[in-house]
Amino acid sequence: MTSPSPRRPVAIVVSRFPRVTETFVLREIDELERQGQPVVLAPLIRERPDVVHEDARPWVERALYVPFLSIDVVASNLRAMVRDPLAYLSTASRVLSISAPSPNFLVRTAAVLPKSVHLAERLREAGVAHVHAHFATHPTTAALVIEGLERASFSFTAHAHDLFVRQTALAEKVRRAAFVRTISEYNRDFLSDRYPSADRKTTVVHMGVDPEALASRTGGGSAAPSAKPVVLCVAALKRYKGIPVLVEACAELRGRGVPFTCRIVGDGPLRAEIEERIAELGLDGDVQLLGARTEEEVAGLIGAADVCALPSTVAPDGQMDGIPIFLMEAMAARRPVVASDLSGIPELVEDGETGLLVPPENPTALANAVERLLSDPALRRRIGTVARKRVERDFRLEECAAGLLAEVDRVNPPADPTVARLLRESGWEGFRNASVGVRRIRERPDSRVVELLVAEGGEAREVVLKVQRPRPGESRPPERRAAREHDLLVELDRWFGGPDRPLGVPRPLHLDPEQGAVVLPRCPGRPLDARVREGRFSRGEAWSELEAAASACGRWLARFQARPADIDPGRAISTLLARAESDLEAIGLENAPTVRERLREFARRTAGKAAVAPVHGDFWPGNVFVGDGRLEVIDFEGARSGLAWEDPAWWLVHLELFFPTPFLAWRWRRLGVLFLDAWLGRRPYDPNAHRLCRSAAALRALASARSSGSALGGPLRRRRLARIARGGPRW
Repeated sequence: MTSPSPRRPVAIVVSRFPRVTETFVLREIDELERQGQPVVLAPLIRERPDVVHEDARPWVERALYVPFLSIDVVASNLRAMVRDPLAYLSTASRVLSISAPSPNFLVRTAAVLPKSVHLAERLREAGVAHVHAHFATHPTTAALVIEGLERASFSFTAHAHDLFVRQTALAEKVRRAAFVRTISEYNRDFLSDRYPSADRKTTVVHMGVDPEALASRTGGGSAAPSAKPVVLCVAALKRYKGIPVLVEACAELRGRGVPFTCRIVGDGPLRAEIEERIAELGLDGDVQLLGARTEEEVAGLIGAADVCALPSTVAPDGQMDGIPIFLMEAMAARRPVVASDLSGIPELVEDGETGLLVPPENPTALANAVERLLSDPALRRRIGTVARKRVERDFRLEECAAGLLAEVDRVNPPADPTVARLLRESGWEGFRNASVGVRRIRERPDSRVVELLVAEGGEAREVVLKVQRPRPGESRPPERRAAREHDLLVELDRWFGGPDRPLGVPRPLHLDPEQGAVVLPRCPGRPLDARVREGRFSRGEAWSELEAAASACGRWLARFQARPADIDPGRAISTLLARAESDLEAIGLENAPTVRERLREFARRTAGKAAVAPVHGDFWPGNVFVGDGRLEVIDFEGARSGLAWEDPAWWLVHLELFFPTPFLAWRWRRLGVLFLDAWLGRRPYDPNAHRLCRSAAALRALASARSSGSALGGPLRRRRLARIARGGPRW
């Protein structure tokens, strides 16, 4: 393997996500994963913009969103306070005190603090030991909280406004950070001049672009054709972007008789002011405000442009650009650029070579530079060619992300060394010569499940390494259990019709019979239990998706159980009853004799007519993955034959636990009915078999929680399960 040890996951904290203006962060995260670094994206605020880039949509599903206040957030803060009151209080007092010089910053810090505590707990559970924040403001405040509570190291990238405008608490953040990354030499000098401690821990790693990907998109010709030469600007309509200067320059160009069409992509608080000025100058039609656009649309507009201009300025509050990504994209597409001579822009644009630089706030100089390029096609071609080489040399996304990853690798501790041993001994060729990162490790009583990101040759794929363990009372050794699960998954993949069908299972990639391990592709989408937790209070599309998932689960189970079973009803009932009575004795349930008698009564009523079928053995929402138009089910080591109602009852009991309050009862009943309707089809409903299996499922869950200390052992859930075991609440 290339990496001496698999990488731990890294959390990347951002202010808001998804944001149409921060494609540079999105691309870098994608590239980090492509190079084998698992990322947990943790936005402080969930944005719901009208325009969302296609590449951002998968991350919206995966992102770790935390509300400002909720029951879970309050509970996390209470647990942190009880577990280590000194760390909790000292961390809270530190971040509040360093934010105090700015009342506005202090209020925002106080709002971010509780959710940062909850985020710290979630990241610890995910195995994260290093946090990287984009922007030195509130994302780095959250990282500072996580470092104080969980002893995780942190670093941050300083971009622009977080240096030039909002420097509150920056000195402490620089002092405590493992390293500071700036996106330009200008930014590094700015930091070092003000904070001596920054000099030894600050490194310059540019943000980057993918020239080849841009070239393929810009050649698509998605922009509307223009009879006149096109000047393009892509920027938020904010003061420091200098759009009013561009409008004034356009007025000068028209006054000189220069034909052009100026397209401005972006939105922001200055839109009304800019529209008014365009009208005053009579530039309607010559200057077009196109609003926010997707990456694909922007690429098409760049491809159709003759000149790309960005007249950045210094706003009254000190805000200015760093090195704008739009300039990199235009240069990568071999478009000549005109930009302002300020901040880090000259590190990208060399005047007369890779573009033209003009003084800020100078419409005449801007107009002169644009006119010069529009009137000289040969100059445009020459500058565009050299500009492309400049981006390829110093601003290539792959190399920039590798530079950041090298810094992260230096401070991020490697994953559990036993994982490296498991990978070496598994014998799967896919692990050889690959860079491997650990997304998550799930320790179970009978197995260890390691979710991995495997990168090789510029491609990354998600796989799962499942290693069986010896377990008490199990006669089959781990090696045989792994082989059994492998063979069953191969059989089921054929049974369901392969990966092109909407219902199925992950088809194994490799079996290591000696180690009792199976390598599987990671299921698409997310576990259904996570979707239920997030969508149980929702309406509209989120709730509709849960309803569709419940029906799909029923259809999957019906298809799974259409295979023949190798057990007769009498033996299936006696086996289930014996296990339920054993669980009942183990948990010491109140009114146990009454529960035992009720179980036997249900068994007598269903004897002779109970349906048998293949049984998954652990069919609950946590083992169901939904996404990308497909539903897959995992964990088949307990598969056997038994009563057909065993799996539906187990699924429904777990579903009920997600809806603990009475006013939510109609919701779990609605999902349960959809599930049962899809599972039963035209078969008759057997209330006695359902009641028998439902009570047995609750007893099994209680016994399992008691022996493993799982989350089902919470007092509220225990009481709910006890009520179900006794026969209520009724469907």
